[in-house]
Amino acid sequence: MNNYEVFTMTDKKKRDELFEDFRKDGSPQERRAVKFSSNEPTGEVREVQYWLTGSKHPQVQLRPVYRSTWTVAYPREIQ
Repeated sequence: MNNYEVFTMTDKKKRDELFEDFRKDGSPQERRAVKFSSNEPTGEVREVQYWLTGSKHPQVQLRPVYRSTWTVAYPREIQ
């Protein structure tokens, strides 16, 4: 069972503000709040051209596009 509520967003500043709000009074539960970052695929693909040594024509490769995500995990209250 997951004992944390997880908030994921694409704005780092908002994540940091939320984290600071969760840790305001310094209670033991609030000190267990954590923040971290990750990335996720956007579903887009980008074409990248590169040159091999000695090649007269560029090579083309399709690469997935990722975006950064910012997360705060806050412990749920035990009832």
